[in-house]
Amino acid sequence: MVIIVGENAEILRFKARMLFGGIFPERELVLAENRAAINAPSAAVILEKNASAEIEAALGIIADEDGCFGELPRGVQLITCGINPKNTVSFTSRSNDKITLSLNRSIRTKSGIAQPLELPADLVEGLTEFDYMAAFAASLLLS
Repeated sequence: MVIIVGENAEILRFKARMLFGGIFPERELVLAENRAAINAPSAAVILEKNASAEIEAALGIIADEDGCFGELPRGVQLITCGINPKNTVSFTSRSNDKITLSLNRSIRTKSGIAQPLELPADLVEGLTEFDYMAAFAASLLLS
């Protein structure tokens, strides 16, 4: 399951519809405006800017590189997304119609370990680079 916590439910629905089942594999989705309390050990949680969550359990928390987090519960991975190769997920190239996403280090997934890799994807108007990186990370976590 992918849990997306963001500011606007209408925009969240658009992003979820375009990303999961369009660009990335379809997933069970939960959308939450602004705040959420999460206790879902096998969920990939995407936290958008200005959103927050109290995390008890999750497979991983996916956030912008600027996300500030205190201590996460044991076993919960923090997956940062940004343009710096030190982030867990970044992108290596972008044109008007394509983006190449990059997993920069190994992460624990639902079924094992995902090793570093790149994935090209088509760009859709209305989605941000963070949207792509976060959905890529969530897809890998749940594979």
